[in-house]
Amino acid sequence: FTIAVIDMQMPDMDGETLGRIIHADTRLADTRMVMLTSLGARGDARRFAEIGFTGYLTKPVRLQELKGVLALACSSPKEGAPTPQPIVTRHTIRENLNLFAASSTRILLVEDNLTNQQVALGLLKKLGLKADAVANGAEAVKAVALIPYDLVLMDVQMPVMDGLEATRQIRRQQAAEQIPAMPIIAMTAHAMRGDKERCLEAGMNDYLTKPVVAQMLIEMLLQWLPRETNRSSGTKEQSPGLPEEATTGGAPPVWDKAAMITRLMDDEELARTITAGFLDDIPRQIEALSSALLSGNTTAAERLAHTIKGAAANVGGEVLRAAAAAMEQAAATGDLDVAAAGLPRIQESFTRLAAVMVPFSHAAQGE
Repeated sequence: FTIAVIDMQMPDMDGETLGRIIHADTRLADTRMVMLTSLGARGDARRFAEIGFTGYLTKPVRLQELKGVLALACSSPKEGAPTPQPIVTRHTIRENLNLFAASSTRILLVEDNLTNQQVALGLLKKLGLKADAVANGAEAVKAVALIPYDLVLMDVQMPVMDGLEATRQIRRQQAAEQIPAMPIIAMTAHAMRGDKERCLEAGMNDYLTKPVVAQMLIEMLLQWLPRETNRSSGTKEQSPGLPEEATTGGAPPVWDKAAMITRLMDDEELARTITAGFLDDIPRQIEALSSALLSGNTTAAERLAHTIKGAAANVGGEVLRAAAAAMEQAAATGDLDVAAAGLPRIQESFTRLAAVMVPFSHAAQGE
């Protein structure tokens, strides 16, 4: 099973004990667990996270809360090594809108992928934060020199100048001018061993895996933004983080619409806007990818496949994401024949995805 929803109070063996046994069994290591209990107490979220639970809800459970917790519990990236992920609770679903409302904090988003940019800006706006966006590291270096940002969300893989080099230049610039160093958070679809260390060595403060999940972004902002930024009067139980599993069972969906909307904090209007932008942008990316393959430019093909993969992951287009990931891997090895053979799969995957997305996108325009 991909996910197990486990009651706490049961005869013979309670849910906590069952969870410990499942988590300790290497054959069941990919199973994500959500705890249900009618006797919730302070500290439960932390305890269940330490055991290995991905989500935690107290009964009675409302439909939207269950839907939201299951979607977020299953929406972590599917590639790479384990990275920390906070436990998902009903507070995750309910309490984050305008979390930083009335804050004067200013954030710089450095992201070349249009869809990823729209998603991140949309989430930041819903949290009550102001953000500017630039498309590459060179633009980021210039922007930081002009404006005193409180935090930078920096994509790692970009054209012109990547995030690692941009961070090095920003840190050198700040040291030379004796300017306080603002937090720089890496954002990358790669989650390979050693990636976090490379980001930290370049001068980044932390590491956020894409596609960005709202709760993971919130935890990062709470950790690194100035304390006065958080205008929320309540406090929430913080978990030490849970490992992400690399895979989930079953065939990937053409479009995981529910996961996309949940990732956008249940904002259907924002989801329609992002869907429309995705449908407009990806055909151009595929055309550029085709041209790169025809000219034998595997470096450009790798970059374009990476862009398509990231955008597809953000909108829940799992079949297209998988096709683009395979293309990216083939191009990275320099195998032009294998990479070119994957182009029809990408084209066909996008056609299938567009067929189910278009009606949803057009509803935003009253069509």
